[in-house]
Amino acid sequence: MKKSIFLILLVISSLICSAQLQVKEGSFKKVEGFVNINTEKMFDDNDRPYAVLKIKTENINDKQRRELSFGGDAQTFFETEYKDGEVWLYISYYATFLKISHPDLSSTEFWFPFDMEPKRGYELTLVNKPSLDEAAIISIIDQRLENTSNVAANPDDFGYIVVKTGSLEGATVYIDGNEMEMKTPFVSDPIKKGPHKIKVVKDGYEAYSDIVAVEGNGMKTVDVNLKKGKTTNKYREKGFVFIPEFGLGALDLLADAIPTCQPRLNLEYMFEPRFGMGVGAEFIYTFDKHTSLSLLGQISYYFTNRNTSPYINLKIGYSIRLSDATYSDHYCSLEGLQGFATIGVNIKQHRIGAVIGGYHFRHSYDYDGHSYTNYHEFVGITYSYLIPFGKK
Repeated sequence: MKKSIFLILLVISSLICSAQLQVKEGSFKKVEGFVNINTEKMFDDNDRPYAVLKIKTENINDKQRRELSFGGDAQTFFETEYKDGEVWLYISYYATFLKISHPDLSSTEFWFPFDMEPKRGYELTLVNKPSLDEAAIISIIDQRLENTSNVAANPDDFGYIVVKTGSLEGATVYIDGNEMEMKTPFVSDPIKKGPHKIKVVKDGYEAYSDIVAVEGNGMKTVDVNLKKGKTTNKYREKGFVFIPEFGLGALDLLADAIPTCQPRLNLEYMFEPRFGMGVGAEFIYTFDKHTSLSLLGQISYYFTNRNTSPYINLKIGYSIRLSDATYSDHYCSLEGLQGFATIGVNIKQHRIGAVIGGYHFRHSYDYDGHSYTNYHEFVGITYSYLIPFGKK
């Protein structure tokens, strides 16, 4: 029985050993000094200059190369010119992705990692290789069968799921919410027939989800073209973020302009990559010898969830006097409510911003016991560092 199941799966496995077009990872680049000088192919149908993309090929013969077709979005135009071992593609420079197809070699999509320039030359390498090596898949199936005696007894109750991601090998596969150890190209353990939810995830690409129906004693193959996604800031994922911070500035800018420094320790909880709330503690030292300790509440808002994003941070708190500044006729303590706003930019783990706000001061006079309070404006700059921890 086990042998017969193996033979059936071997026949089915041939379906996933077919050739697969792939753009070689890292092969797309600008060719310095190469420009479009073909006067017959200078402009697209929108009267914008073409860029030239030289597509080199591996394991693709001349006949197959001439059968390649190219596509993109509705605003992208193409003209082709066949050369020895490569295809020159005159392409709208504002294209965002390229779809390459062949009637016998499947198809692939390539999303340009950076914007092309008009009239300039670029190149990439297109390869034709099996999505899974035949010997490898036979070995995988054989190992699965060795460890699943219940499948041999009930072959009609089990099947397999195969997930292929073309040139983006190494994507993580989830089946019914469970992360699989094997990355793509992926062959599952025997799985009960019926519908199963799959999810395919790879850093830098949009996640793919689908429901697949597994048939008993059979194999379900899923071809996934992961689309290039916007890079998100992993240091602001949902969860706690510890934020050491250091600020420099000046109090009472319009009068005395007293220099200050403020080291802070902050703890925020990110509800999502753009919004967090937290608490903090700040030590304040001014160059005229005020010192105080502040307890703070704060919120942070990031305008995008990408690696680089503008942000705004609002803090409000209460200062506890530690030492006073002494003058000839009075002494002054920094104590009471405070608040300030920071506007800046977050780049991965780093934040830098400009700060404006105010601190509460108490002035006391020894000779008559009189005292009064006021607020002093504050301006400065701040640098902070994001350290995520805890469950994400």
